[in-house]
Amino acid sequence: MIATILKITRRRSKYGGFFYLVCLKSDTGKSYITYIYEKMRNYARWSKVLNKGVILAGLKIVRGKRNIIDADSRFSVVKE
Repeated sequence: MIATILKITRRRSKYGGFFYLVCLKSDTGKSYITYIYEKMRNYARWSKVLNKGVILAGLKIVRGKRNIIDADSRFSVVKE
């Protein structure tokens, strides 16, 4: 799936540290979210693209969820 980052909100995690709530819109117009935790391994990949307007390809939806992107998706940057 291809999606554009629309909004990024940094919030305090109840488990310590911070996480980012990232809102995205797919190329079909559907809205999605994902959660990026600073303490997780995938943060290194996401930290480079956490900017409004960045377009990502290769995103996967969490199994059993309709609007949550798997933060472990192996995405590529289409446009920065």
